[in-house]
Amino acid sequence: MITLKNVWKTIGGKQVLRGINLTVKPGEIRAYLGHNGAGKTTTFRLILGILVPDSGKVEVLGVNPLKNPGVRVKIGYLPEYDLLYPNLTVFDNLRRYALLKGVYDEKELRELIEFFELEGYAKKKVSALSSGTQRRVAMARAFLGSPEVLILDEPTRGLDPGWRLKFKRFLKEYTRENNASVIFSTHILSDVDEVCESVTVIKKGEVFFSGCLRKFKEIAPSGETVLVKVAEVGRAVEVLREKGYSPEVVDNFIVLKKAKPAEVNALLVKAGLKVEEVRRNEPSLEEVYTKLHSRSDSPAFRRHQ
Repeated sequence: MITLKNVWKTIGGKQVLRGINLTVKPGEIRAYLGHNGAGKTTTFRLILGILVPDSGKVEVLGVNPLKNPGVRVKIGYLPEYDLLYPNLTVFDNLRRYALLKGVYDEKELRELIEFFELEGYAKKKVSALSSGTQRRVAMARAFLGSPEVLILDEPTRGLDPGWRLKFKRFLKEYTRENNASVIFSTHILSDVDEVCESVTVIKKGEVFFSGCLRKFKEIAPSGETVLVKVAEVGRAVEVLREKGYSPEVVDNFIVLKKAKPAEVNALLVKAGLKVEEVRRNEPSLEEVYTKLHSRSDSPAFRRHQ
């Protein structure tokens, strides 16, 4: 469990966080999104107990991480940049970190090396590895000690498509089996769609959206459309125009704006037409995020819960 309540933080005379409220429940993977400089890294450092908030409350697993530094043993952190020891081998990197954290278990360490496909690199210096392989070493490090809380900053950065998919599947399974609380920051928004149930978005240190992904998409001015596939396209277009729609035909699909799939389907079936497919053409998460971020003064947009 991660909880921030009305957290304010100033660094170097600049107000970085302004009344941040954030909750990540056990078993939840929450996306934490925002442009560079929005305050994401500062939030992570507060959760880790590295920074002191000016005001407000920060708790991890029910305790203040500053006053109870022992809770850090239960936190796994994957920073955006790997921060590995370049002149140590992969095995020694993981071993040293496990010893420093107080969670050294050689069996677990070797299992992580195997899972992240690092056996062939275990005796090689990190400096000799590709960026993608170094990222897998940093991932393995984050899971040492089976943490109950995970902070993942751009976790799939530098990974090839196969490893991105494998990691996302692993993360969902790990979160479910360990009832872990996961905060997931990324600029690859398709990853959010695939692994996160909820999302918090910040801009200039303030939360302007926090809720489930479905609600996130619903409040965006998305220009959503409905696609219809029928055998008799011409007749279907006539029926739809008679009912006030403005259909367009694109690649054998009838495209309708501001329409409801169920109503369109019922209308065409009633007219005796054979409907092969009716589906909503939802905007990508990237489109929603971009539109919302550019219209942050909209009343529907501010601190939507």
